[in-house]
Amino acid sequence: MDFYESISAHYDLIFPVDPGTVDFISGRTKPRSRILDIACGTGGHSLALAEKGHRLTGIDLDRDMIEAARAKAQGLDLHTVFQVMDMLAMVEQLDPGFDLAFCIGNSLVHLESEEKIQRVLMDCHRLLNPGAMLILQIINYDRILAKGITSLPTLRDESVGLEFARTYELDPANNIVIFRTELRIGKEPDQQVILNQVPLRILKSEDLLGLAASAGFQGLQLFGGFDEKPFGIDTLPLILCGYATPARSGP
Repeated sequence: MDFYESISAHYDLIFPVDPGTVDFISGRTKPRSRILDIACGTGGHSLALAEKGHRLTGIDLDRDMIEAARAKAQGLDLHTVFQVMDMLAMVEQLDPGFDLAFCIGNSLVHLESEEKIQRVLMDCHRLLNPGAMLILQIINYDRILAKGITSLPTLRDESVGLEFARTYELDPANNIVIFRTELRIGKEPDQQVILNQVPLRILKSEDLLGLAASAGFQGLQLFGGFDEKPFGIDTLPLILCGYATPARSGP
């Protein structure tokens, strides 16, 4: 079973919407912006941004996630569109003219190679208006490699008896980590346990900066959190922001 398919029914409990993340994104574009949420999951951040007056398009490869997002949006007077879509097919299926695009939750490194990551960043540039911002968030692999990190903090919600443990097995030779998860829901003897693993691309900060610059983004900034904490070797996430440059004309 696919990683996200296995956790889709519990996604909102594992990854609740963070108001600080919503404010960070909304604060980097104009009112009533047309925004693209890449790998939107069940649409929580899209809906929160739509509640601020923005017009959201959310895409995700997982059909269950998109169906959940559509169900949450039903009956709400919000400008949202949710589509099942591979992020590698955005240019073929979406009209350009977005005022901001974001891909958070470490989704980008589920792609198998830097070439595919580069393609997605270039496609984002094509879909964005000149001067529009791209926001990316991945795990800080500089920290993981430098310190030999083998696990992330366990996520818990005691109100529903949920525990989500996450571990890494480093494979530097192949430039990947094996990301293993153990999701426990409920209490014994009726506890449900879901195990999964997925390879993730190792992408250090200098590599992501290089890929973004090559894709045409400028004014690149790194943060260590959506609270605008400076990025460093001890920060858990890596957040990159950059502006789309105008398309070159002529030879």
